[in-house]
Amino acid sequence: MRKIRICHVQLLPLLSGVQNMMINLLDHLVRNEYDITVISATNGPMIEKLHEMGIRHVAIPNLIQKINVYDIRIFVQFYKFFRKERFDIVHTHSSKTGFIGRIAAKLAGVKIIIHTIHGFPFHPYQSKPVRLFYQNLERIAGIFCDTAVSVNSFERELAIRKYLIKKKKIVTIYNGIRGLVSHNPIKRMELGIDDNNIIVGSVSRFSEQKNILNLIKVAIDIVKNEQNITFIFIGDGEYFNQALQLVREAGVEANIRLIGWKSNVEDWYDLFDIVVLYSKWEGLSLTILEAMSMKKPLIASDIKGNNELIIDGQNGYLIKIDDHKDLTKKIHTLSKDTLTQNKFGAESYKIFLENYTLDRFAGSYKVLYQKLIKKKL
Repeated sequence: MRKIRICHVQLLPLLSGVQNMMINLLDHLVRNEYDITVISATNGPMIEKLHEMGIRHVAIPNLIQKINVYDIRIFVQFYKFFRKERFDIVHTHSSKTGFIGRIAAKLAGVKIIIHTIHGFPFHPYQSKPVRLFYQNLERIAGIFCDTAVSVNSFERELAIRKYLIKKKKIVTIYNGIRGLVSHNPIKRMELGIDDNNIIVGSVSRFSEQKNILNLIKVAIDIVKNEQNITFIFIGDGEYFNQALQLVREAGVEANIRLIGWKSNVEDWYDLFDIVVLYSKWEGLSLTILEAMSMKKPLIASDIKGNNELIIDGQNGYLIKIDDHKDLTKKIHTLSKDTLTQNKFGAESYKIFLENYTLDRFAGSYKVLYQKLIKKKL
């Protein structure tokens, strides 16, 4: 039997949640059954990772996140590439490449087109005209694919309710990860943190989406009143320097550590007593899944995706977005209650094993691929 030729379409060649989800899936596909290509913008750690895995990568120059006049040229490049390569399946990710890629693949004669919705491009923090603009783009793109995959149930139901895509064409497949295991745990002594301190950890991009500056401000208020709590922030991004300035101006560098991005996040999770994510919007957070796999109690914003992973009062606490007072209260409460920390952590791990393992995630996609292959090829 010939190999099934698949092209995954990414926007940015980073190693954030969207790209890692794809890499986890590709790592589980049987290579003697599938011939895999990934296309994306140029220059990024995802490309190196794909090369290590022996997976072909094709770079698309001038592919950037913002909508711009070069997108017509990008569309033509996609169309010519799909036409030339004659892929059996094109699987798109992210909103912009999902729009361009789905239409170009259909016009190029690709038999099977799949798009994974890692979070719609519209959200409550945009103006109504902007939201309607993006919703209409999703409606158009939805015509050009066989199946859309939502990473949470909320957005699947939203897509159906707003007629973004037909009900029969959209399914939910929750993200899944390989459970993290720490091999070289970070030691408190290495960081000069007292054994009696509670460590509250955050692993996220320093961006508007992740609401990082508000979380930093809450952390500053807490450590000014509670010397036995230390915050550690893992990550980088456009707001990193601004966050660092806030911490320095408050004079709390000893209790709020901005570490930057680390590839060994599992060793840092091992150090944390509590994990916090205060995002404004998410698809299905890999940060929360990672923390669950490490048996960590969670405090997170009560938004789509997060509230499908966290059961309030069972494996963590959900906080209304920008309710800084309640966030402060919950961090104080949980930091003083070791029994509840252990209870939440154990329940997080149980929920992870039941619903969000890598085998379950990859298996669901394999079933989807095979179903469409039998129907279309």
